[in-house]
Amino acid sequence: PCSTEMFSSLIFLTYITVSQAENPSHDSCKKTSISWDALSMEKLVMNIDSYELCAKTCKDTNKQYYENNCNYFTWNDGNHQYFRNSCALFKSPGDEQECKNCMSGAASCFCASPFACQDTGNNVAFVHTDTESWSKCEEHCNINFGCSSFTWFTEDHPYRHLCILYKECSHSEVDTTCSGCCSGVRSKKSPCSHSQYKELSSAHRSVHAEGGKNRDRSYIRDVGGVKSADWRAMVWYRFTGEAGTKMAEQFPGWNKCGTTWPGYLAVDNDSNKYNDHKLSLPTQEEGEKEMTVCFARESERDKCYYIENVMVMNCVDYFVYQLTNVGTMRAGNDKGGYCGE
Repeated sequence: PCSTEMFSSLIFLTYITVSQAENPSHDSCKKTSISWDALSMEKLVMNIDSYELCAKTCKDTNKQYYENNCNYFTWNDGNHQYFRNSCALFKSPGDEQECKNCMSGAASCFCASPFACQDTGNNVAFVHTDTESWSKCEEHCNINFGCSSFTWFTEDHPYRHLCILYKECSHSEVDTTCSGCCSGVRSKKSPCSHSQYKELSSAHRSVHAEGGKNRDRSYIRDVGGVKSADWRAMVWYRFTGEAGTKMAEQFPGWNKCGTTWPGYLAVDNDSNKYNDHKLSLPTQEEGEKEMTVCFARESERDKCYYIENVMVMNCVDYFVYQLTNVGTMRAGNDKGGYCGE
C-alpha cells in the first residue's frame, strides 16, 4: 500500500472522527413519523424534550442494566396528542407503524462516526461478512496491512453486519447521509511494521543446516539444550538474513535447522495430520490467519510428531509469524526450533 495515501487518510479520518465525537450529527439516523407496535414497548419515559436526549436515554438504559434492553426508540415531541415529550424504548420492535409528532431511531446508529467511506474503484482492501460489531470490524482493520479505515453497517442497514476495509478514505469519499453506518480508523500498529516484530536471522535455522541443540524456548528444560541466540519470547517474528526469507513450508529432513525436532509450516502438504483440510498462507486481503507448525521426530519416523498453532500475517512483500515457545502445548516436546528457507 502507498504509505503517503494511508497517512493522509488516517489524518483526515482521525480529524473527522474526533470532530464527530465532540459534536456528532446523527440526522441520518432519524426516522420521521415512524414507530413500532406499542405491545413491543419496554418502557415509556416522560419529560424527554429532544430526540437526542431520547437516544441517550435508550443507550443509558443499556449501560445501567449491562445488556441491550433498548435497541430502538421513539421520541414523541411537544405536540403529541397523548404523551408529549416522551421516549418509548423498544428491545425487539414489532411491525412498523405510522405516527404523528414522532421520530424514531436505532441505538446502534448513534456511534462516534456516523458516516461511511465510499468505493472509488481501487480503495477497497477487503470485505468481511457477518461481522457482529463495530469493534470486531476494527479488529479486522488492525490485522490487515492494507487497511487504514473501515465502515461497519449496523443491524438496521440493508447491508447489515458487513465490514468494509479501505486502503484510503478522503473527504470526497465520505457519505454523511448513510443511516446505520459507523466508521473508524486503524487503532493499532500492524505487526508488519518494523518496530512490531523481532528477526530470526541465525544461520542454524536454515533448512540446509544440520541438526543441533538449539531450542526456541524462553527457558530450557532438556539436558544439553540451549536457547537459540535469536529467540526472544512469544512475539511476532520475521525470517531474515542467513535464516532465509520465510518459515520453511516443507519437511526439511530429520535433524535439521540446528535443532533436534525441526519445525516447518504445514502448507498444502500431506504431513498435517492434525487438520482435515490443507492449509494455505493468508492472502493480503485476509491479513492474519492461524496455521499449524509441524515438528518432525526421527526416532518415531513422524514428520508431524508434535504441533504448535501460530498466527501468520501477509505483509505484501514478506510474512511475519506470531510464534510460541516450542513445547507449550505438550510437556516434554520442547526439543525443537523453527526452520527458515
